Amino acid sequence: MDAGCRRLMLTRVLAMLALVAAAGATGVFAGRAGRDPDAGWSRGYNAGIRAERDATRGEAARIVARYAPGQPGFEAIYAEGLREGRRLGRYEGLVAGRRSGFRDGTLAALPDFPGGWRARHWYLVRLDPGHDGARFRIAERVTIARGHQYGPCAKDPDRMCMSVAR
Repeated sequence: MDAGCRRLMLTRVLAMLALVAAAGATGVFAGRAGRDPDAGWSRGYNAGIRAERDATRGEAARIVARYAPGQPGFEAIYAEGLREGRRLGRYEGLVAGRRSGFRDGTLAALPDFPGGWRARHWYLVRLDPGHDGARFRIAERVTIARGHQYGPCAKDPDRMCMSVAR
């Protein structure tokens, strides 16, 4: 074979190899460009969601069955609720009883006198035997003022009188 023919053949072989390499590179790039780079992550995520859904499919029915009346779960939660309700009921009853008792005691001990009672004032009171189960009752009261003396009245020793101090 002569040198011109060999050169032509070599040129043709090299051109053919260049075309094959270009076609291969184009195929690789086109294949990668058409594929989702996050496809593996998406497949794994979707598989995890399906697995979770399948694992919890009967969970609601199991919970309902566990806490059905007569089952141990129901009995345990009912007993705990009953204990807590009784505890709160006792506490609220105690608070309400104290409030009511204080109000009733105040009304019994401090009856409604004409003019009422005023805070930060001193009173002189006379106690009498009580009635309706009370040991004492306030029979009379006098508001104490500065510069006065207090004691039993001269005409009626069962009443309190005020005189100006000398």
